[in-house]
Amino acid sequence: MAKNKPHKNDKQNYNNEKGPSDSREKGAYGLIFTYATFGILWVLFSDIILGFFFDDLEKYKTFQTYKGWFFVFITTILVYYVKKRNLKLWEAEYYNKVKVNHELKQAYDEVAELESELIYQRTLNENIIREAPSIIITWDDKGKILSINPFGQKLTGYTEEELIDSVGWAVIIPDGRINLAVDTYEEILKVDGTLVYDGAIITKDGKNIDVLWSSTRLKNLSDDTQSLFVSIGTDIEERKRYEEKIENLAYYDTLTGLPNRILFEQEVNRSINSGCKKFMIAYMDIDNFKNINDTIGHQAGDVFLQYFANRMINKTKGKAFAARLGGDEFAILYQDVSNEKVTREVEELLSEINKIWSYQNRLFYISMSVGIVIYPDHGSDTYELLKNVDIAMYASKNEGKNRILFYSEDFMEESFRFNDMVNYLQEGINLEQFFLVYQPQYKLSSKELIGMEALLRWNHPKEGFISPAEFIPVAEKTGQIYHLERWVIKKALEQKKYWEQQGLNDLVLAINLSTKTLTSEINFAEWEQILSEYSVDYSKVVIEITETADILNVDNVINRLNILKKRGIRIALDDFGTGYSSLNYLKKFPIDIIKLDKSFINSITENGVDNLLIRNILKLASDLQYDVIAEGIETADQMNRLIEYNCDSGQGFLLSKPLSVDKINDLLSIE
Repeated sequence: MAKNKPHKNDKQNYNNEKGPSDSREKGAYGLIFTYATFGILWVLFSDIILGFFFDDLEKYKTFQTYKGWFFVFITTILVYYVKKRNLKLWEAEYYNKVKVNHELKQAYDEVAELESELIYQRTLNENIIREAPSIIITWDDKGKILSINPFGQKLTGYTEEELIDSVGWAVIIPDGRINLAVDTYEEILKVDGTLVYDGAIITKDGKNIDVLWSSTRLKNLSDDTQSLFVSIGTDIEERKRYEEKIENLAYYDTLTGLPNRILFEQEVNRSINSGCKKFMIAYMDIDNFKNINDTIGHQAGDVFLQYFANRMINKTKGKAFAARLGGDEFAILYQDVSNEKVTREVEELLSEINKIWSYQNRLFYISMSVGIVIYPDHGSDTYELLKNVDIAMYASKNEGKNRILFYSEDFMEESFRFNDMVNYLQEGINLEQFFLVYQPQYKLSSKELIGMEALLRWNHPKEGFISPAEFIPVAEKTGQIYHLERWVIKKALEQKKYWEQQGLNDLVLAINLSTKTLTSEINFAEWEQILSEYSVDYSKVVIEITETADILNVDNVINRLNILKKRGIRIALDDFGTGYSSLNYLKKFPIDIIKLDKSFINSITENGVDNLLIRNILKLASDLQYDVIAEGIETADQMNRLIEYNCDSGQGFLLSKPLSVDKINDLLSIE
């Protein structure tokens, strides 16, 4: 803040402070005048009055003395009164002068403080303009630049003198934006306040920079006919880059560079809103992509997705709009093309993908399931189209994968049925609608009952009996199978323990275990914990596993099967011959029992290939010391042929259909 300076009115203020001295001088003159006047009058008239009343000289002298004393007394009172009155007037005038002087001094201090504050504010504003990281330009209504701050000079590359001496704004406005600048000037004149807008400038070295401007009109106090303007500009190049990056993250997949689901849906909406009469969406999912991630890691999966995306980009460039919707799901939007052409385009894409893909010396066969919908036949809006194309894609998977299917209303019915089944399953689990039945297993040569297979059954209160062939696949897809299998093992072991308490210690109990539980570390651990809770003879328990292609980590499965075998449990390979690698399973897994699938048994009486296969399987099992159980024996001829081929054991409707616990107990003669 600046120091206070003497003000030009200080002398006047000083002279005003001399007021009390003048008042005292005037008071003295008044007192003398009053005293002189009274004295003269007293002298002139007092003797005349005394002479009128007293003729005696002695009395006259006496009263003359009294007159003198009276004169002194009266003049004393008069002097006292005059002096007191003058003193009060002087004090009042003095205090008034002091008050005025104080007010003047206070006003002077305030003016000095305001002057100091103005100097500070002016200095502050100059510093702000000088140091502000924004362009600050003042200019007139002819576009001539009057000033530019240091930051603006640094950014544009021009000095203030160069811009002031130039033609003005035209120097730093790109040629292509001159007309736009004129329009912006008109807007500034019209707007009541500040106009904010984007406007690029060109620097002295020819570089274009995006700037966010705030411009306003100022009144030129020296000339009412002319206007001044101030424009403050912020360099938004960095912000533009961030905005582009954010937009890219919002609308494009970071891994593949393809448009994402949001942008794809917007493109579909645009096609609908633009009045396009026909377009198609191909929705594709990579079959068994999980195998890549689970086998060699997610990094390898990412490499494959990039590989596939590049193939898709090359195939659809200039022809269609391709996108990655998430995970291993992709979509292509085809405009104004026939069904045949879209099918051909997709088939050509798949032909490039349906090959052996190599990564780090590992080979993977890649296939894809594809669903296709047609607008407007299969949906009138984006939501319905994407829902139906997803249904078509999953129908393709359910029909064996690696195929192309156009949407059909039948798929919708299947989808509804699937959803209903999921809900029914959960309701059945919560209300314990499931129960176990047991199918007896016999030694074929002697018809001796040797064991039971526990089978899960479901009698729905509305749907009635629902086959395991229908609800088990659904439960495996949704994960509800884990709860069902934990319930099955508990109920089966409770029954096994009861039979042992009845003295049926040699009765073997077979229990099915899905690949889902076997390959899940957490769910297998829970299943194993249940085994630990029941004290039964596990050497009389058989766990049946099914051949499947879902077993990827073979070593983990082998370890878990060996954990079961340490308890004395034997392992049976169910549905042998119908799976993917039966002989390989026999070679790798710790199998004790082979269960021949019903499809072989149906043709055993025919002198064909199946008959020959069964004979050789039975011989191989004997050589490898596997027990064999034939499933689905329905006729005496089938059983006789199995006995002829030295098949040890079997089960089927010929011997006994699955029975309830009560009927099994009757069969075992348990009261």
